[in-house]
Amino acid sequence: MKNRNILAFIGIFLIVSVCLQAQETESQEELAEPDKLFVRATIYPTANLSRYDYNNDVDLYEVRAYVELRDKTPIGDLIDNARVFVNSNLLDYKTDHYEKRIRIAKESLIEELDLRIKTQDGRIVKNTFLIPTWLILLNPRPEIIQASKDLLINWKYTRFEAPVDVFAYNFKTGKMIFEKPNLYNDEVMLPANLLPESTIVRVWVMQSWLYKRYLVGSSVVPGSEVVVIPWSQVFFRTE
Repeated sequence: MKNRNILAFIGIFLIVSVCLQAQETESQEELAEPDKLFVRATIYPTANLSRYDYNNDVDLYEVRAYVELRDKTPIGDLIDNARVFVNSNLLDYKTDHYEKRIRIAKESLIEELDLRIKTQDGRIVKNTFLIPTWLILLNPRPEIIQASKDLLINWKYTRFEAPVDVFAYNFKTGKMIFEKPNLYNDEVMLPANLLPESTIVRVWVMQSWLYKRYLVGSSVVPGSEVVVIPWSQVFFRTE
């Protein structure tokens, strides 16, 4: 009789232990934080006076969006099966990131972008951020230009101003012909002796300082960021 009582006690003890362990495990699962995403978004507000060649795709404005997603840490596994949207435009996955060129009306340049991310396992990121400015070349225009004259390169900002880097190269040979970094004014002169004849020249200006903001929230890894880099380009012919 005594042995039966001992066995019954042991049985009850084991049942209670299993139940308590199950409750503890369940409580730990409830307290455990869900996996987070590391997000690195790079946005280029782009003003093309001519996109490829003289008088082709004149005044084409775009937001070029590139988004990298990693699992749990900045060096975690790449996530290639998420749905990533910028202003309701679905980005395409390319090798190691998502990207999209989003056409923007010249008459109504946007100042705000909406980023939405959803992974297949249900992780969601929602964030809205500002485009601080658009950087737009004013001169040269996509036209035929005499190589015997100095060439004025100037630009404007739609909102906040910052220094720019200015570049020009021979599009046919790929040779850089002019480079001026970190200019604080809004114009520079390209000397005639540097301008090649009978070719296509690409000129572009890019903001020297980038705008960066860190994403916060329960769904993102600390250090997740959005970087905005305004720039503008033009192609023209020389004679």
